[in-house]
Amino acid sequence: MNQYFYTLPVIFMTVLCMLFLTIKNEYVLPAHRKGFFVAFLGAFFVIVCEVATILFDGSAMKVKALHFLANYLGFLLSPLLVVFFAVSIGRFHRVKGAVFGAGAYFVLYNVLVAAKQLFFIDAQNNYHRGNLFFVYLISYLAAVLYLLYETLRFSRKGFKRHRIFAHILSICFLLSSSIQVIKPEVYITRITVVLSLCTYYAYDIELTNLFDRLTGALNQGTYLRKIKELKEQQVVVIFDIDGFKIINDNYGHQYGDNCLAVVARAIKLIFGNYGQAYRIGGDEFAVVLRKGNNVESLIMHFEKTIADKFEDAPCKITVSTGYAKYEKNDTYEDVVKRADDNMYRVKNQKQALAATVFGSEQ
Repeated sequence: MNQYFYTLPVIFMTVLCMLFLTIKNEYVLPAHRKGFFVAFLGAFFVIVCEVATILFDGSAMKVKALHFLANYLGFLLSPLLVVFFAVSIGRFHRVKGAVFGAGAYFVLYNVLVAAKQLFFIDAQNNYHRGNLFFVYLISYLAAVLYLLYETLRFSRKGFKRHRIFAHILSICFLLSSSIQVIKPEVYITRITVVLSLCTYYAYDIELTNLFDRLTGALNQGTYLRKIKELKEQQVVVIFDIDGFKIINDNYGHQYGDNCLAVVARAIKLIFGNYGQAYRIGGDEFAVVLRKGNNVESLIMHFEKTIADKFEDAPCKITVSTGYAKYEKNDTYEDVVKRADDNMYRVKNQKQALAATVFGSEQ
């Protein structure tokens, strides 16, 4: 037990530092930042409750009410905090299901506590687990599994290494948080939760910083690292919005930003099953396809999708595309240059055609 108290200064200092870091961290998504802040603040409060239960257990009867309250709040909040953190990782997309589950847990928890089936404090102010304590364990496990689900779902946005790490992190969190359940006298859950949250925080920054905030596509830095790993048969597709500066000048930057977001969503929708999408410049995007057997049909589908999306828009958006396949003895610079040249060839053809049409109308 003494070892647990020796770790408390480090745990509290870690939690306070993480609270300070999460308050205005622009490198974390707003929803995630809210989740981290509440999770670290909740962890701090639950640790205080846990310390109180240790100190009050078997002590003077005048603190029996405080002993009960510390146990009550500690057990009540632990699964709820995990659920809230999971919902924030999912960016609050499935709030209704989480609220329903948390509400059901709250009602069941209070019924079991009132019936002394979850835990109770005896006449000597000693804590005891109730006969149905396993219901709490199942609830906590369900909350952790929900967090693991959202973590793995979030990790799919990254690369293979991020998905592998997410699985490792999930397994470690599940195992470490179960130790105290198996051996109640080993107070290690709070330590492992805080360390896991710190690891989540670093992982979240790593994964979030791969993406462009406006469009949700992978950013230019990620693209520059990725193309250096090109392999044979992979294809680079370059996208450039035609006349984007004129669109910004005539319709404003907010409209331009909306156009960028729509184009990015179309790229991810059509090419997402075949490779990753990147924003590589102001109005330029790229996709690195694992194979390019169907690249022509994908581009045609993309162009039709863009035409449909902007059919009723005040400004008709068109996108020029060019692609190149990585051939034997190529360097990645060769492939990117060919794709870029092909894209500009398509753009020049469009401009020449537009000039011809405009000239004939005059």
